[in-house]
Amino acid sequence: MRRRDALSGLLIACAAPGALAQAARTATVGLLIPTPETDPENPPRLAAFAAVLEKAGWRRGANLRIEVRHAVGDEQLRARLRELVALEPAVLLVQSNQALAIARDEKVATPIVFVAVADPVGSGFVANLARPGGNVTGFANFGTETGGKWLQVLRQIAPRTRSVTVLLNPTIAANRQLASSVETAAGPLGIAVTTAAVTDNVSLEQALAGLAGKRDWGLVVLPNPTNSQHRKQIIGAAARHRVPAVYPFSFFARDGGLVAYGVDVKAVFESAAGYVDRILRGARAGELPVQQPTKYELAINMATARALGLDVPVAQRALADEVIE
Repeated sequence: MRRRDALSGLLIACAAPGALAQAARTATVGLLIPTPETDPENPPRLAAFAAVLEKAGWRRGANLRIEVRHAVGDEQLRARLRELVALEPAVLLVQSNQALAIARDEKVATPIVFVAVADPVGSGFVANLARPGGNVTGFANFGTETGGKWLQVLRQIAPRTRSVTVLLNPTIAANRQLASSVETAAGPLGIAVTTAAVTDNVSLEQALAGLAGKRDWGLVVLPNPTNSQHRKQIIGAAARHRVPAVYPFSFFARDGGLVAYGVDVKAVFESAAGYVDRILRGARAGELPVQQPTKYELAINMATARALGLDVPVAQRALADEVIE
């Protein structure tokens, strides 16, 4: 018995200092999410995030405290961000260009891991991807060239498209760049582009009403919190006006949108948890490279295609990661 006791004591004494420190303290991680708490996409993402941290040894109620704040619009985001900062978290996870811009304006000094952010260098969030510097790193979702890819995906599934409306939030620099890439790609395809500025429900309604009576028209929905929050409204209007639309995330297609091309946001939350773990163990956020997407998902809603009278090419269905019947 004494030999076993001595051996146990030796193992404890030789344990890594970081592991002992982790066991002796509770780390607070704050999450700023720019969607309503009721959005059904939130629970699986947050559960996946917590699961990765638990596998790394961080358990809620033991040595980990996760504080989540949901907010809609700049004013709420700023207020919820200040609430999180007041809790003195070890790390903040910030979702979207809109929320990260507010954190930058607030000069938050807490280490930040971002998710669902397009063009982080062009948006002024980091100095470069390899060594972002400062206290910010994370996971980008789209490069500026993706706008052209959305237009190509839409044209493949709706070849009669001659004009498109791009729904964007012009206050988001990356949305402006994505809209520009749509316009660049539209020229060789012979497609006319109209942009519609959407920052709230009123401007969204006006933009959607403008689709009425359009022929050979399409819709390109850019990634931003407003479009995600009101996705069912957008999808409903596209169906009502019989306008083929392409969306930035697969959950739009699962909710009835025609076609989507983008990253798996849940998987990004899992990857972000790995960065949060590293920062909790002493890594500096600014020394962790910003990760670019390595895989994009194509999702096609066949029921919506049939309702619009579209014949989805066999080759496009074969390429799809998800075909929704």
